[in-house]
Amino acid sequence: MKKGIKNRLVWSYLVLIIFTVAVFETIILSALFMYYQEGIKQTLRDQGKMFISFYELELSGEQFEENAQQYLSRYQFLVNAQVQLIDREGNIIAEREKSEQSNLQKYEDIQAALKGEQGYYSGEWNGERTLSVSIPLAIGGENVGVIRFTTSMEQFHELFLKNMTLLLSIGGIVILFALILSFFLAHTITRPVRSMTKAAQQMAAGEFSTVIHKEKDDEIGQLADTLNYMAQQVLKHEQMKNEFIASVSHDLRTPLTSIKGWSVTLHSMTQDELLKEGLEIISNESDRLTIMVSDLLDLSSLTSGKLSFTFTEVSLVSLANEVVQQLKPRADKKGISLQSQMFSSTSNSLSTLKINGDPNRLKQALINLLDNALKFTPEGGRITVTLEKTRDEAVLSIQDTGIGIGQNQLKVVKEKFVKGKEKGAGTGLGLAICEEIIKAHNGLLILKSEQGKGTTVHISLPLYKKEMKGR
Repeated sequence: MKKGIKNRLVWSYLVLIIFTVAVFETIILSALFMYYQEGIKQTLRDQGKMFISFYELELSGEQFEENAQQYLSRYQFLVNAQVQLIDREGNIIAEREKSEQSNLQKYEDIQAALKGEQGYYSGEWNGERTLSVSIPLAIGGENVGVIRFTTSMEQFHELFLKNMTLLLSIGGIVILFALILSFFLAHTITRPVRSMTKAAQQMAAGEFSTVIHKEKDDEIGQLADTLNYMAQQVLKHEQMKNEFIASVSHDLRTPLTSIKGWSVTLHSMTQDELLKEGLEIISNESDRLTIMVSDLLDLSSLTSGKLSFTFTEVSLVSLANEVVQQLKPRADKKGISLQSQMFSSTSNSLSTLKINGDPNRLKQALINLLDNALKFTPEGGRITVTLEKTRDEAVLSIQDTGIGIGQNQLKVVKEKFVKGKEKGAGTGLGLAICEEIIKAHNGLLILKSEQGKGTTVHISLPLYKKEMKGR
């Protein structure tokens, strides 16, 4: 579920946390950068003010430009920086380290200082990133020049890079922790949703006794209560429906038996051909209605759990051969080849294959399946019953070369009252009854078919010795 709720929640939390961390780290790094840079500027400004205070009298005299280099060499600066004294024309009149330039009037920090303001400039000097701070030499309201400090910013950038790396690492840890927390929070939401989805699928498959366990009394818990209530109501109505069908089916048997009996009696007493034909139709239709009523009663009893099973040791080989022999005359009459073939994937003989089952109900299911195969297999066709033993189950297969079932119909053909579109289709209850019988044996019934190429029914039954209890 690549685009499921869990992924959307995790990505939503993660994007929010990444955005928040990015914004806060940008603010912190910007403030940190400004703090460090402003500290350097303040230090250089203080040195300039101390220099001006120390030479206040000399700077006011006319000997400033002549003795500028002497003043600069004699003063002990407490910073590691290039210091330059500049006259009002921007010319360098003294400096601690010899530079290639003689006039600095083009720099914006010098221009600001010559106007009586403190100026700043970031650039490069001798291949290093530098910061220049220019302070006007103003004595008695008169600006006689500029003192300029230029310091390397490499150490500052290294320190800032370390702090930035530390902050980014902390941010990465926060994001990782948020990712883990997002997965946990998303899991607490999606786990009950997955549980409810699974339970809803079971309910959709007819298992209305499924109960969803409510973890918390929130919106998801209320949804669980609603689904449980819905399942209880559906189960209640399902039971009422089964009881109604069982009651009606049982009550219909007596009048159908009477109709059948009287139609046979009257048929034997009359010589009128038209009347005989009508009585035969009544007899045949009463037989069809009796089969339908029996199917309804069986299905109702199976789905409501009221039909009891008598489990004993059953030989599937004997059971399958018995059913094949029982229906073989009908197959021969229709010109259909009905055969049984038994295989084993182990060295043990299939004759020793035993399962715990109800032989009568299993025989009912096999007869029903073979009856369907005979109905929809044309003359000259072939029906093969095979039994294969694997390590932990027996697989009984019925394969025919009949007309087959379309893929759309194959998906619903085992549901109740779903009838095939082909001529001769029954009540739509036979496969539903077979599946309920196989389920009662903890088995599995699988249909495979292709229209025009026949149908294969696989019945998988577990091999175990413990006796099963009737439902």
